[in-house]
Amino acid sequence: MQFDAWNWEDAAVKVDDGVHLNWPRSFRQGRWWMGEERGYRPNKDYSEDVETVVAFIKNSAAYGKATPNEVNPAFAAMQGVLDGSQKMYVYADGEKEIIDAVNTLKINGIKEIVLVGAYEAYKITDFLKKNNIPVLVQFTHNLPVFNDDDYDLPYKLPKLLVDGGLLVAIQNNEASNFRTRNLPFYAGQVGQQGLDKEKALQLITGNSAKILGIDDNYGTLEVGKSATLFISEGDALDMRTNQLTHAFIDGRNISLETHQTELWKRYMGKYEGE
Repeated sequence: MQFDAWNWEDAAVKVDDGVHLNWPRSFRQGRWWMGEERGYRPNKDYSEDVETVVAFIKNSAAYGKATPNEVNPAFAAMQGVLDGSQKMYVYADGEKEIIDAVNTLKINGIKEIVLVGAYEAYKITDFLKKNNIPVLVQFTHNLPVFNDDDYDLPYKLPKLLVDGGLLVAIQNNEASNFRTRNLPFYAGQVGQQGLDKEKALQLITGNSAKILGIDDNYGTLEVGKSATLFISEGDALDMRTNQLTHAFIDGRNISLETHQTELWKRYMGKYEGE
């Protein structure tokens, strides 16, 4: 979506581009509020949970081949994924879950797969490359999940995947304001882990557009593409120097004025005048 519009129809760049699937976890945390011990433990229902997903996919495929008397919205929504016109965004972090998800989905006829999260994807880059799976990594300002992880694993994860030959972008799956506005700094963090600065920038521009299937008009500055860009006085990927001066959406110069900038100008004028 682009955010210079009067309604969602005008704001939408692409709609109905895929289906999102949270893959079951083979391990889960203890539910302390139910009296369980804290920490991770095997999910005894993992196989059953996976079978539930498989059954849904098979039923969706059968629905698409039949002439149903009534519309089933859930099954109907799967038809684009099954015929390859839409993508399946599968959320998985563990090595086992990632392998199971990719293999299971491909066996059941789903070819266009995007991995989201991918915390342990660095362990199986060859597998993901062989299956042509692009990856949307979560924000890089997190702490490590497990005690024996490298202290800087979240910071360097995108670089490890890029070095493994994968198409990688950084995503933000939470709508909270502070995470959204930090998106360029996630890329800047990766740039400090040894990834080339231009490649780090691609993690939130060109690569994202390719994975979302909108790179024909967005993601890079080229003749004939949308003039959607911003201008910064300092390094746009560094929170210490990032200072936006202009922003354009589809060639329109949008206002950067906010309540905070109005107050800043008001009080700076007061104290500078004194």
